Amino acid sequence: MHISRKTGAAALGIGVSSLFGSPSASADGVAQLEVVKHTLQNGMRLLLVERHDSPTVATYLRFHVGAVDDPKGQTGIAHLLEHMMFKGTRTFGTTSHDSEVPIMDKLDRLFAERDAELAKRRAPFTKPDEAKIADLTKQIEAATADQKKFVVKDELWQIYQRLGGDGLNASTGEDSTQYYVTLPSNQLEVWAYLEADRIANPVFREFYSERDVVHEERRLRTDTQPHASFREAFDATAFAAHPYRNPVVGWPTDIDATVRAEVLQFFRTYYAPNNCVAVLVGDLDPKKTIALVEKYFGPIPAQPPPRRAITEEPPHRGERRIEMTADAAPSVTIAYPSPAAGDPASYPLRVAARVLSGGGGGRGGGGGTGRLFKRLVVEKQVALGAFASSRAQRYPSLFTVSASPAKESSPEDLEAALTEEIERLATEPPTDEELGRVRNSIDAEAVRRLTSNFGIAGALADAEDLAGDWHYLFREQEAMKAVSSEDVRKAAAEWLRRDRRTVGILRSEKDSRPRAENVDRKSGKASEGQPQ
Repeated sequence: MHISRKTGAAALGIGVSSLFGSPSASADGVAQLEVVKHTLQNGMRLLLVERHDSPTVATYLRFHVGAVDDPKGQTGIAHLLEHMMFKGTRTFGTTSHDSEVPIMDKLDRLFAERDAELAKRRAPFTKPDEAKIADLTKQIEAATADQKKFVVKDELWQIYQRLGGDGLNASTGEDSTQYYVTLPSNQLEVWAYLEADRIANPVFREFYSERDVVHEERRLRTDTQPHASFREAFDATAFAAHPYRNPVVGWPTDIDATVRAEVLQFFRTYYAPNNCVAVLVGDLDPKKTIALVEKYFGPIPAQPPPRRAITEEPPHRGERRIEMTADAAPSVTIAYPSPAAGDPASYPLRVAARVLSGGGGGRGGGGGTGRLFKRLVVEKQVALGAFASSRAQRYPSLFTVSASPAKESSPEDLEAALTEEIERLATEPPTDEELGRVRNSIDAEAVRRLTSNFGIAGALADAEDLAGDWHYLFREQEAMKAVSSEDVRKAAAEWLRRDRRTVGILRSEKDSRPRAENVDRKSGKASEGQPQ
């Protein structure tokens, strides 16, 4: 059996020698992050960092699959699978798995029949058999009650809590799905057993009730939240073909139509050890930890890499616009296609977002130091707040600027002001002072993220999964700090063009002012004679 083991250290580029506790320091006093990388024979990658600050270990499992991989007509399946991974296995979450199997098969059949009948309510020229729907519902309720006799509710959570675990959770993004928990270091073997069992022997019990839970989650977080609904509609406009247009939680009818067999197939396709990165950071011994991971994860067989048929977004051939009215505070959002992570053009655009927002480039940015705040909030007083962000994702994504209009400003006023500030980057690139603040913010963010075991684990998993090499964490940081004023100017001129942008306006139902229907697309201002 050939096992690859690589050990390396990367300079973080900041003078904080105590940042990582035990790691060594280089001659210039810059901290060194010592990472042990080990690849199992089945292709699973393991990253280890020793930090003996406390007797705990942060664990992080990242699968190279997300909402972008949802099959057509099955949006939300990656997110639903994340939920199902907490439903137990053949050995926990149940008092008798063998007794559950025929009940789950029966529920699959009953739900398939009822879903088919319910679908007739939405289809033309068909009429559902309401009596049959009622009868199937009664049978489903009876079978569900039978299965509950064998279900041990939330047993995984209970086990980790008894072990002293903290922060057990998971998340699904557009490009990845991750599972994490922090626990005492003397319980690391139990973690290895439980997590390997989840990958090797999952049982998607209580599937249809959990499907309802996910639909309710969507209702609470999106359908009843105007700003979330607007963002969902905006993304579906900005992306005409690429699956980034779809919500991670899924579209409502897709959620309701997903069946257990489809989720099982999705699991078998993507939840393979060779599609996973495990990161452990904390009070551990690398040699002993590798042996534990080999013992429990090693027997899980690799799977052929899945064929990823991701539809590419065609070039924008003109401005796109979307408008919505809701009982919410108004806002204006402008977005431009941006390159994928690792593309040389991605770094100056991310720096540009920080120049606009101030430091961090987003809602958590430097606020008062950014161009948007200075010009739109302080000087022109057309906005209550504004931010910019440039997503660094696996596939080409968006450079986004968003703002909320001040009380006496219309969305048209704000759109014009935002347009002016964005386009000013191509004629008035960042000053040395602005770039200095951005570079300082990049280092400060690294310090904040890499001071905790969990932060280090997440950062390493992100880099290893995205670029196939955890060193990208530091290469990315240095690439952004190396961006020049001219780099930003060129990127703004090439990428932040009106014929490529999507403009979204969320209007408040309470705003009774007349709209400026005829907007001059060149200036971004209302045409003469039109109300503003």
